[in-house]
Amino acid sequence: MANPTPQPESLESGELLFLPQAPFALPTGDDHAFLLEQQPGGLRRKHICYDPTRDEVTGFVWQSWEQAERLRRILAEFSQAVTCWLKDSLPRYQRGITPDLATFRPEEAATRRARPHARNDLLHVDAFPGRPARGRRILRVFANIHPSEVRVWATSEPLSRLLHRYADRVRQSSAGWFHEWGARLTRLLRVNRPCPSDVFMLRLHDYLKSDFDFQQRGSRRLWRFPPGSVWLAMTDACSHADLRGQFALEHSFFISPEVLACPELAPAHLLRAG
Repeated sequence: MANPTPQPESLESGELLFLPQAPFALPTGDDHAFLLEQQPGGLRRKHICYDPTRDEVTGFVWQSWEQAERLRRILAEFSQAVTCWLKDSLPRYQRGITPDLATFRPEEAATRRARPHARNDLLHVDAFPGRPARGRRILRVFANIHPSEVRVWATSEPLSRLLHRYADRVRQSSAGWFHEWGARLTRLLRVNRPCPSDVFMLRLHDYLKSDFDFQQRGSRRLWRFPPGSVWLAMTDACSHADLRGQFALEHSFFISPEVLACPELAPAHLLRAG
């Protein structure tokens, strides 16, 4: 089955794109076996992270310098492969794409314990507390590297519909109040300052995860991603939940507003218009 071609308009409107076969190289052979043996390390760590701007890997159980260097190399090669593929497949984004973190996710999503607002198995839209988007879109690419098991996701309504229904409720609620205080503190410190849309998206993220009606009765579509497949979405507009599966790779990117095909669908624009 041939992979569909990524369309900026579809991604920006909140659709998920499923690619049955990975269009870029994934770890194979001994590197694949080595990666599946790695475990997250550190307080409340759930992923192993690679930062392409620093060429540094963190959040793993350290065994040796050789292990750390091999892990860095594997995740760096994944990051480079995904970035090159995105620039080739979505050429309008080339001038405005910024690689964020790449992650290896070794834990089983269905059994991983987490506090409610950190649970990925609840429907939500994405916002990164420590990495403000500041008007940019969040594009994320995932790959199932489990040897035999599928990864199961659910998606629900796009951001435009969610804002129509929930924006006023979020503003009137106490959801994510600590994000408001955190934003005030970072503005005082003048470091990594979020804009108002970043703070609202963090509050919406928390509100949706705690809203029983949305989680239980909201529309949803189930997806089954087989080993070796890839899927991507602008997860600041595509509401989603990671329900089941182990061993996945992920890479996040920021897309600047000046290269968007539909800038009117960006969270910052929708919130200003609303």
